[in-house]
Amino acid sequence: MAKILNPNSLLFLYEGETEAEFYKIIFNNYVPPRKIRRNYANLKGVYSLNDKVNSKIESYLLNDSFLTCNKIHVFIAYDREGPKETDTLLDIDSLRSKNIYKGSRISSINEIVATQDLESWFFHDMESIYKYLKVPKAKRNLKAYPNIEATNNRILSHLFHRYKKHYQKGKKVHGFLEQLDFEKIYNNVQELKNAVQLINELSK
Repeated sequence: MAKILNPNSLLFLYEGETEAEFYKIIFNNYVPPRKIRRNYANLKGVYSLNDKVNSKIESYLLNDSFLTCNKIHVFIAYDREGPKETDTLLDIDSLRSKNIYKGSRISSINEIVATQDLESWFFHDMESIYKYLKVPKAKRNLKAYPNIEATNNRILSHLFHRYKKHYQKGKKVHGFLEQLDFEKIYNNVQELKNAVQLINELSK
């Protein structure tokens, strides 16, 4: 009997190289391989976000390699760049209105918004951060940042400097990410968990 291929495919757009390294680990840990066709693209920042997302979708649809992808689910991972009350930089309703219609190959458009930014999520695992920074156990305060959504990459960078290290975004963040307990992050970030569960549902 011929194998029935999953009709769904995934176009995963991410803000920058830091997100690329983070979601590479997320996919490796939580999304079964080869269950759904996946393609990734770097948005290179959040300025003109809607324009860049529309451009990536258009390029994907016109690419001969993906012409057989007829049920495409777009995921956009980016930072809120502020507290929860801050409006996101993406107008997802406009994206859906433009790209989802009868006969469209785009089936859904979804967002994964990190509040305030991706680095905020790392604070769910203070134990691993202190361990990476080689902070003496007597000086580790696991409750130093009780409001995770009040943290951001600047606070993380300041913490690194306090212990004579430099927090580097982009590809160089990989070594630090490998030291984090992703199970703690995954279980404490509902936005992330919801997105992974949806991707896994589409992968069945």
